Amino acid sequence: MGHALHRSGLGIAVVLTVALVFAAGPPIGALSQVGAQAFPAIRPAGLFTFPGDWSRIRPTTITVFYPAQASWQHITSQAHPGGNEVLAGMTCRTCHTGTEKTLGDRLVRPSRIEPDPVDGKRGWVEVSVRAAFDDVHLYLRLEWAAPQPGASHTLWRFDGTRWVAWGGPKPAATRAGRPPSYEDRLALMLTERDVPAFDDARTGFNQAGCWIACHNSLRNMPNDVAGERVTRHPYFGTAGLRVSDMRHYLLISRTVTDETGGWDRVKTPAELEQLKAEGSFLDLWQWRAYQSSPVGYAGDDFVLEFRNSDAGRSPFSTPGTPSFMYNQARTGFRAVPEARFNELLVQLPLIEEQTAVRLDPTARFAAGDILPQNVLRIPQGSGADIMANGAWGNGRWVVELRRRLVTANPDDKPLRPGRVVRFGLALFDDKVSNRYHHVSFEHTLGLGEGTIADVRAVRIRP
Repeated sequence: MGHALHRSGLGIAVVLTVALVFAAGPPIGALSQVGAQAFPAIRPAGLFTFPGDWSRIRPTTITVFYPAQASWQHITSQAHPGGNEVLAGMTCRTCHTGTEKTLGDRLVRPSRIEPDPVDGKRGWVEVSVRAAFDDVHLYLRLEWAAPQPGASHTLWRFDGTRWVAWGGPKPAATRAGRPPSYEDRLALMLTERDVPAFDDARTGFNQAGCWIACHNSLRNMPNDVAGERVTRHPYFGTAGLRVSDMRHYLLISRTVTDETGGWDRVKTPAELEQLKAEGSFLDLWQWRAYQSSPVGYAGDDFVLEFRNSDAGRSPFSTPGTPSFMYNQARTGFRAVPEARFNELLVQLPLIEEQTAVRLDPTARFAAGDILPQNVLRIPQGSGADIMANGAWGNGRWVVELRRRLVTANPDDKPLRPGRVVRFGLALFDDKVSNRYHHVSFEHTLGLGEGTIADVRAVRIRP
């Protein structure tokens, strides 16, 4: 199916007690039987059609590799042979171009910077990238091998008495005896201007790429600060952003840095707003196989003092308790029977005003019935800038993204013909989250024939 998508035709798809803790126990049912039955092909949402012919655009292959716990603090330390060179402004690719596969195969194994490896994790993945633009939009086509579609996220499971949290990412889920369930995701971090790694730094995104946003205090990193330290913080906690862990951030948003990245030393709101107004942030596009793709969008975020969502609303919400079930009149079921999970994967998305209805407290469920924790919706405002067509078949994902060149939103980066932007890729597969992804070094995207870049977007004319 993957190679069949080179052209533009991408057909349209498409009494209770709650336990608010993950239930442990032996994996059962179809969720644990990886490869026991074939997965159905997943069709794109089809909200847009590429106006050209992808087969006429030369692809660029970018190798993403496993980074383990190699944070900004690690790559600028004496533990990294090139630490001084990174701080002096040397690009990562100066030393590492062509070494991605070797690095990934080494870093995926147990070591000092990989204390918690994922069994069976591949060290690297090749992503084929094509790009085009017209007078209004940028189009990207990305394709990679994916033995499983990874089109589910965290779940609720009825145990016969109550709903319990189920699934979750590797390695935590497998360690707890639960069958993992987590979506494939492709993230693109980009900027049209060099964003410095820290105040007065000689290096920035143009040289070190996504590493300037990766710190020891993030989830599952060496100095993970998740929990009360975050929820009680005046800026990040219940009186502020209301988050419970640290995600990507830039050191230019901190007053002091340390071995953790200075996670808690945030500049004033006025200073943060000034940084954002001058463009000193990173745009982050996140295509998600479950939480965005079924409704035809990618998530639109930006990174400054935190990994923030763009204004408006995102393509999904996460109720704290089981709040929605399937509209049986439309789907034929109230919940997905666990034994039929793979078979019904394309019908799994719970979408507001389409397949989802409010959970009926009098409805009867059987042990092993499954409901997704995340409920999908049509995004709005700046959160709806990036349309996406995602298709899986024959062991490959093919994803098309479309965004206006200039959105006029202050949380988006402008893309202008004749200019070059820097970007980095991250790929989440094999049911993992946060740092257990694959990443790329810094790359360039040029819009038009006059640009010199790793990936050149071809102009599509009417």
